[in-house]
Amino acid sequence: MKETKEQRLQRFIRQSGLVSTERLRKSSITLIGTGSVNSFAGLVLSKMGAGKIKAYDDDGVAAHNIAAQFFRKDDVGQFKTDALYEILREFSDVNFQGYNKKYTNQYLTETVIVAPDNMPTRKIVWKQFLKQKQAKYFIDARMGRELGILYTIRDKSKKSREFYEATLHDGAKDPLPCTERTIIYNVLMIASLISRAYKAIIQKEDIPKEMIFNMTRMDEFSFMVRDE
Repeated sequence: MKETKEQRLQRFIRQSGLVSTERLRKSSITLIGTGSVNSFAGLVLSKMGAGKIKAYDDDGVAAHNIAAQFFRKDDVGQFKTDALYEILREFSDVNFQGYNKKYTNQYLTETVIVAPDNMPTRKIVWKQFLKQKQAKYFIDARMGRELGILYTIRDKSKKSREFYEATLHDGAKDPLPCTERTIIYNVLMIASLISRAYKAIIQKEDIPKEMIFNMTRMDEFSFMVRDE
């Protein structure tokens, strides 16, 4: 039975003072990559009430993915987007469309969240983001070990382009490849930041272009932001 508007409002009543349920319902997100970061980000965003999520990933679930990605043991051998579709429908009513292919130049939605394990993919998506008028917000998550970086670009101005493109050179790689020494609590931290950044987009709140956290030592936990 289709959920009524009143039932939906009741389902999200505990967060209704923080973020608009209706704006979330009308929102659309493109995930580039559905590994460690975006498998969990997809879960959080769908449970928050995002209306539509589409995802691109040509990779399959392997045994070594289970510890730090939102997949089940029985998912090994499936495409990640297929497995994520099955999982998310158990947790939410999000309209999820998964594509078992690499992103090249396909249609992007209003918000794009990239979390690939290589810089060339980021460059491809960024180029298309700039070209496609309907794409307005760009979130890029990078992580490794107990470090994480999140970029949130909310316009296509020269200043924003220069800020982000300065991070795309070969010397600005991820802290470590996402498959190397990844641990789940670091993944959850950056997935939470993605969701908080998306809430800021929905609510038209200010948010810095760059957020960096370091959990290597808990007695020296650091969190830095930069907007210039």
